[in-house]
Order: sequence, then structure tokens, then C-alpha cells
Amino acid sequence: MNSRYYLKEKNLSIQIENKTIDEMLLSARKHYPNEFGGLLIGFYANENKDLIITDFLTPKTFKASPVYFERETKDLQEELEDFYHSVPSRYYVGEWHSHPNGGTKPSSKDIKAMKQISENEGVSINKPILCIIGYTKQEFQIQFHLISNNKIYTYEKI
Repeated sequence: MNSRYYLKEKNLSIQIENKTIDEMLLSARKHYPNEFGGLLIGFYANENKDLIITDFLTPKTFKASPVYFERETKDLQEELEDFYHSVPSRYYVGEWHSHPNGGTKPSSKDIKAMKQISENEGVSINKPILCIIGYTKQEFQIQFHLISNNKIYTYEKI
């Protein structure tokens, strides 16, 4: 089964399998109480209005604390290329990370990092998605964000 999210202001949608969300949460919980995350993989349809997230990658090399996560991508390059050459072609569409014992709102560090990524010439998309998983031992929330022109847009679950 899929979860769907919609950004009314931009007429954009995201679709992701619940199984993928569960796997991301499991991966995040393994690193509790530190933040953890990685890359989102997928493709766009319907004239780039609909994002289908199919997979995620986690780095082998990273720095983390309860309020900080920074990943390296060197060890992910081969996997990214495999996704790109698959049929259908899939590619980097954004970032995800956890906020253990926290919410899903992007921090100022998150916003700064996403701006740097979107301005990086080595990144093939200029509006990467940010997914934040806020969780406690009992429950979790997941939220997708688009940061564009110094504004944070938040997708609503539909």
C-alpha cells in the first residue's frame, strides 16, 4: 500500500510505499538516540508534478548525535549509478533523516543543508525533497518538505 502527500501551493504530489517508510523508520531506530538518514531515490511523472519515491540509501560513513546528522556520499556513488541505469531509471530526489524524540519541522541546519544541496552543480535536480521522521519509542510522524526561494513548503498527507 502507498502513502500519498500533496503540496497544494505548488500542485505537487509524493507517493511512497508504506513498506519503504517502515524500513526507513527501522533504520532510524537502530541509531537511537542519534539522528540518522540518507538519500531518497525515485523518479518524477506527470510533467514533474508527481514524485514517486521507490527506495532510500543509507551511508556507511556519517557523523551523528541526538541533534545532528551529516552523511558522506562517496560510498553511495555506485548504488546511485545502478539506480540511474535501471529500468525505469531512478535517481536522487532528496534527503531523509530522523529527529529522535523530536518533531518533523526542519531545523535551521536542515534548511541550510538543503539550500546547499539545491545549489550544488553536481546535483541533477534543483528542488530536492526533505523527509523528516520524528519519533519516540511509541510512535512516529513523517513529513515531506520542499525548500524553495527561502520558503519551506510542507506536504500534507492525503
